[in-house]
Amino acid sequence: MTDRPGCVITVSVTPIALEADSRAYRIACTLADSGFRSIVVEGRPSRNRFWDERLEVLSLGQSVAESFSGSAFRNGRLRSVVTALREGRIGSPGEAMLYAAFRAHDWRYHYHIPRARLPVADLYYLHSFEMHRAVMPIAARNGARIIYDAHDFYREIDPPEAQRSFDRNRLRPFYDRLESQLVATAAAVVTVSDGVAEQMERVFGRRPEVVRNCHDDRRDRRDGPDLRRILGLTGADRLCVMIGNYKSGMALEIAAAALALLPGNFHFAFVGRGYEAVAGTLPRKLIASRLHLGNAFDPDKVVPSIRSADIGLVIYEAYSENYRCALPNGFFQIVAAGLPIVRGHLPEIEAAIGGHPVGVCLPHLDPATLAQAILRCAKDAAALRANAAALARELRWETEAARLRSLIDSVVAGSTPVAMDTTARELSWHRG
Repeated sequence: MTDRPGCVITVSVTPIALEADSRAYRIACTLADSGFRSIVVEGRPSRNRFWDERLEVLSLGQSVAESFSGSAFRNGRLRSVVTALREGRIGSPGEAMLYAAFRAHDWRYHYHIPRARLPVADLYYLHSFEMHRAVMPIAARNGARIIYDAHDFYREIDPPEAQRSFDRNRLRPFYDRLESQLVATAAAVVTVSDGVAEQMERVFGRRPEVVRNCHDDRRDRRDGPDLRRILGLTGADRLCVMIGNYKSGMALEIAAAALALLPGNFHFAFVGRGYEAVAGTLPRKLIASRLHLGNAFDPDKVVPSIRSADIGLVIYEAYSENYRCALPNGFFQIVAAGLPIVRGHLPEIEAAIGGHPVGVCLPHLDPATLAQAILRCAKDAAALRANAAALARELRWETEAARLRSLIDSVVAGSTPVAMDTTARELSWHRG
């Protein structure tokens, strides 16, 4: 199964670009550090080759999200039709038609294309459940093992009442079935926080191992871009940053309202992808002057780019069980940059901080309270930075990597892969 004696081949699979999945990148590097041949299969191509020669990266093309909805949303009329179908305004026949189109795209981009191009390996490390259907037959045929890494508690990212009709009736049940099958058959399951692990145990009857998203500063580019310079800010300006691709739980509107209450030299930057989806809902005047959206960086450039910022924001609203359990990449990146932290109260983040006086925790998020907390942190920035640096020395990827390596060693050493009737399982997945 390996191409040279004693070399274990690992394939990390992510449905998005590696540049947008810093956890997949960190884990693939850890696999390489452990002496394995580390291959990454990304669902769509990264724009830049930021990884070193120890990683082999294979791009499959577009992700299903881009192929299914991206082309549709570039056309205003078609976007309106798809929105109407998702919201159930055309009734059950409309939802059935949209579901048939979705399943055709899902089959192509998450099964047909990956199955034809996935390398043979000893271990498959899945960063999402969609491509499990493509991986499982190859793994079963070659005696390979599978690890599933759940980055979120997907079943409750959005509460049912907040979901569109199509998503609630068709999309979510389909995804839930896929994830249940993967959790049941994987050799090991991993997730990002104790809170998510508890929720997954409640649903699946199996508790994942926890590997937190601590930052690995060994991968950072010392010559990376500086966000303050990119935005054209001066030393008199105060820059507050929030790191992460757009998610519905981010308190963007509250942040914009808080920014309007702050002096004119305060700027907010939300660093990541996907913010164009909500830019139209935010005050145009602020976006043109002090509210900066986008400026996505490769994983090895994020922390260097924000070191010159003044304050880090971690302002998620705990409106679903997933966000209540959140322990996001962006939090650890802000810690690694040594920034004072203004954050909403999320139990997993407070447990990670462990009482270190690194900023202000808000029991509830509202514009006035957020603005006041930012002013307090700006005033005490020097002391808070020193405390954040001390916390960064505790929250290190090396600690998490040691736990991960121990798990991977035990999985690779396992002599009996999870048995299943591959043909029957594939048929059940496609009929889903």
